[in-house]
Order: sequence, then C-alpha cells, then structure tokens
Amino acid sequence: MIHVLGDAKSDEAALKKVLAKIAPEHGADVRKSAPNQWFWVGDADVSSDRLAEIQAALPSQFALADQTHGRVRMRLSGVSSRTVLAKGTMVDLSIDQYAIGQSAMTQIGHIGAMITRIDYDSFELIVLRSFAASLWDELHHMAAEFR
Repeated sequence: MIHVLGDAKSDEAALKKVLAKIAPEHGADVRKSAPNQWFWVGDADVSSDRLAEIQAALPSQFALADQTHGRVRMRLSGVSSRTVLAKGTMVDLSIDQYAIGQSAMTQIGHIGAMITRIDYDSFELIVLRSFAASLWDELHHMAAEFR
C-alpha cells in the first residue's frame, strides 16, 4: 500500500493513467483518502528500487510514501457484511448512499480505518497494522449475533 500525494491540480483519473503507464504490473487500483491524497493498493510487494523508479517516473505533481509495512488490508464479504459493519461504523453503507468504489475514513468500533465498498456485499478495510488484530476481534464480536 503506497500513499500518493498530489498537488492542487491532481485528480484520481490523472493518477490512474500515470500509474497504468509507468507501473502496469502493479495496476492502478487507488482509494481516495483525502483531497489530493490516495492509497495505491495491491497484493504484490514493491521493492525499494522499483518504488524509486516509479517515483522518478511520476510527474512532479505526485509524491509517493510507502506504507506497506504500516497498514493491513482486510476484506469483509457476504450477505451480512454491511449489517455487521453498520453496527460499528459512522458511515451509511446503504448502496444508494455508499456506491461501489466509494471510500471514507471512519471509526469501526474504537479503531480508525478506511472503508471502501468493492462490491455489493464486499468491503475493504485498511487499518494501521498495530490495530489489525483488535479490529478483527471487534468484527467477530459484532458478527456474533448473525451466526
């Protein structure tokens, strides 16, 4: 997971186009985290050397910060996933309010996380590594009534 910062003229479409051109092997799957800030997510490890090559090839409006080792990406899927998450988050997860591809920073229980809807009944959670086990336990606790 790589944090990408852009200047005031940056937008997600421009970032995706650039990433697809200079690093097609890693895809262009980005999650908006704040204005002009995104997480570039993927499952493949990016070496320090490759990251330096990508940074050198990026237009000057973008900057990268590797956060692979500081964050964990989790997926929660299934018919009860929205209901379970709704018990502990401050985001309205109904499909008409929170479309596929939409991301937001929120609290899940007492833990800060970025939540992205990746399919109708599937969500991606990005959390600081030190809170991942606690979040997993919290999700299990919230899901207990649906078993």
